[in-house]
Amino acid sequence: MNTRLAGRYAPTDIVAKRASGASIQTTGGDSFIDFILGNLTQLRGFRSVESLVRRIEELDLPLNVGDYPHEIQDRLAEKLLSISRKECLRYTNSGSEAIHLAVRVARAHTGRRKIVRFYGHYHGWYTEEIAGVVPTLYSEGLPAGARDNLIQLQWNDFDGLRQAFAQHGDDIACIMCEPVLAHSGTIPPKEGFLETIVDLARQNGSISIFDECITGFRVGLTGAQGLFGVYPDMVVYSKAVSGGVPFGVLLGMTEHFAPLNEWRVFHASTYDGNILSVLSCLEVIDELEQGEVYEAIGRAQSELIGGLESLFMRAGQPYHVQEAPGLFQIFFTEQNDIGSYADAQATDIPRFNRFVHTMRKHGVRVSEGDLSHDDTNQNWLGSWFLSAAHDGEAVSRTLEAAEAAMRELTA
Repeated sequence: MNTRLAGRYAPTDIVAKRASGASIQTTGGDSFIDFILGNLTQLRGFRSVESLVRRIEELDLPLNVGDYPHEIQDRLAEKLLSISRKECLRYTNSGSEAIHLAVRVARAHTGRRKIVRFYGHYHGWYTEEIAGVVPTLYSEGLPAGARDNLIQLQWNDFDGLRQAFAQHGDDIACIMCEPVLAHSGTIPPKEGFLETIVDLARQNGSISIFDECITGFRVGLTGAQGLFGVYPDMVVYSKAVSGGVPFGVLLGMTEHFAPLNEWRVFHASTYDGNILSVLSCLEVIDELEQGEVYEAIGRAQSELIGGLESLFMRAGQPYHVQEAPGLFQIFFTEQNDIGSYADAQATDIPRFNRFVHTMRKHGVRVSEGDLSHDDTNQNWLGSWFLSAAHDGEAVSRTLEAAEAAMRELTA
């Protein structure tokens, strides 16, 4: 078991040697189809950064110019602001940092302290953000009051949302969400729910924040904002847009960025907007704008879900599939709608766990999330994430593995 990384990963005997397309090769000589994609950073499939390094040399670009903005950073900013329909941005090195910055700016802008968030949504590992990821305190080392300013609700709960603003509206600095809940299975918003979030925030002088670290550029070039036609005050991107190199960005409107622009909120990092990350983002966006990546992902997703549904029906296995462009989840349940974290945890988690682990024995890795806790409130489900590299062969191998796994589970 590899323990050298001190708990960064779950206990594993796997050490990756090479990753290309939709597959990972290990030092032990094995190969598997991967639907986790480097924590879903590889929207186009696994690629080397050699082309980026060559590009930096060809353009004679520095890796870092410190406090002086470089023209290539400005070029990326123009694209991101246009795509997001925002007016200001601040580069960071991760989604966790960008979300943390968003909360701090929201508090400075409003003069308030409380954060509204939803059970099961993941917003990074910083203090208040991780303390609210599940109903119980998730990580040791946090101060006792880490959750004191959190108002936690179930996803798609219209009444609970309205009640929260009715009771605490004068003290709510911001409300944040994954616009498609992907960290507890794939749970899209109910019709009108995102609009209600944004409208209630504006009516109460609070800041609405979409955490699009997962959905940004995965569900489409304009992210969940464009998919649903709902535009909050601030949005965060990371992961998929940078192609696997460290990157995060907070975007918002000028009025809400005033605490940053007026130097009332301090934010600094040596590597923000470094040239390697910026160049990678531009390469990813340029390719996504052509449309072929989304066509390939949509084709693979349709074929894969159709094949899995046929398999489960033949096996007499109760199931329910929910999806958004580029991601989906299979819930083992008699329910025909999963609307919240609580709904997801009420499905047959042990069977899902066995299915995922059996699939791995047959060469396919899917995110199970964390299902190791006796208290289900501390568990979460992953989603299946697809890339343009999940071609017909990858889909076929996945369906063969799923059929073998189902035979073992129903034997």
